[in-house]
Amino acid sequence: MGKKKHKKLKYDLVETLSQQAFPSEYEDLTRSLYSKACQGSRHLWEKIPNMDVLKYDKELREQFYSSANQGMTSAQDDIVDIVLSGDEIDFSKELIIRGIADAIAWQLLGNQLAYARRFFKAIPQPDLYNSNFKSVVLAVKESLKSKPNTVSLISDLTSFIQIGDLLEYDPKKGLTIVEVKEGAMNAKIGDFMRFYMQSQCDQTLHYFAQQEGEQAIKQLQRMSRQVNRMSYVRSVINTGNGVDPDTNEQMKIPEAFFPIETWDKQLTHTLNQSHDKGWAIDVIDNCLFLGVYTSEHMRIGGHIIFNHWFDQEGGTPECPRSRLIDCMRTPLALPIFSRDIPDEYKFDVLFGRKHVCMGICIEKLLEECKSIGYSVRFATNKEQGLWDKTGKRPYKYKGKSVFIGDGVKEALLMDGIFLRIMFHGQTPMSVIKTMIENIEAPK
Repeated sequence: MGKKKHKKLKYDLVETLSQQAFPSEYEDLTRSLYSKACQGSRHLWEKIPNMDVLKYDKELREQFYSSANQGMTSAQDDIVDIVLSGDEIDFSKELIIRGIADAIAWQLLGNQLAYARRFFKAIPQPDLYNSNFKSVVLAVKESLKSKPNTVSLISDLTSFIQIGDLLEYDPKKGLTIVEVKEGAMNAKIGDFMRFYMQSQCDQTLHYFAQQEGEQAIKQLQRMSRQVNRMSYVRSVINTGNGVDPDTNEQMKIPEAFFPIETWDKQLTHTLNQSHDKGWAIDVIDNCLFLGVYTSEHMRIGGHIIFNHWFDQEGGTPECPRSRLIDCMRTPLALPIFSRDIPDEYKFDVLFGRKHVCMGICIEKLLEECKSIGYSVRFATNKEQGLWDKTGKRPYKYKGKSVFIGDGVKEALLMDGIFLRIMFHGQTPMSVIKTMIENIEAPK
């Protein structure tokens, strides 16, 4: 795959959605890492026909978690060996490594995007060769000595975990965020910070600044911000509530459970059809367009046929379009390893034997909302101005932000909805319904 482009490209019938694939020489490595990271407990799957079995069979549950966690740890050990070998890691290989690490992270987070967002600060991840990497690897090994059934995931290996150095999961205690500090000064600052947080004595802070100097204070401030972010993420995961220390935004995850419908079965069906006849198309909820191209000539030009079909059905240059393989380079997208489709198809997509194109027709999405009883309206100039001041950027259709409501509550159409639909496999109407039901009714 080519280097990641941050700038949004202008729509082009011939170029947009053209096929990309990973080099074939990485397939054996990818299969090995995937097997360990996502299938460590496979030998137990026949014993688990449903989740109630795990719930009530303590011995089987412990075997399941132990096997799965050891598999994830083994996959990470292989990745660490690759990084520490000193061999060059090109962009494609890095994407594969991060995709596997992401698949581990999503398992630890229960595939919950609401939690994953709290870890992502929209900044570049550190280089895999960063100076702190060896210290973090050592911390993982020390942690596993006393907690052998715990997964201790190195945050810098992922594409989106940007809070803490390690994300640890203990089957009995849940998630823990760990910060690894190396060097005498960091240890001294950490000790002082813990003392100051307990005492809140400004005089000792003044004395510390005089004694240690400006650089120590700057490091203290950085560590303090990191502690506040870690506290915020813990609070959201454990209680569903928290205040983001960077934005002061109140975060609340509803206690109510909203079942989300997925279209992974339709994707599998379309992949099957394509496998048999060389190509296949489908439309989910009358607005999500799907094209799968398998035969050689269709893989080369299928995206052009897809773009033409999508445009004929109402797609515009502003409508979201993606390739399924783009999930490997999109932070907060589920990597293809985490999608509920047959394993062979995952590798077919990654290594160029199948090409999957997706597009969301906004006009048809809004029509579908209206057909099931939701209201749809454009934001007023005043509303648009207020939203622009918040720094948030809602999706704009025909130059205007769009509100969707149920007569009591309204929600603004945001880009995150398209992430859920295309890269988390959630059906469009299920996402819209959940979005509106999550909003508190006005008092």
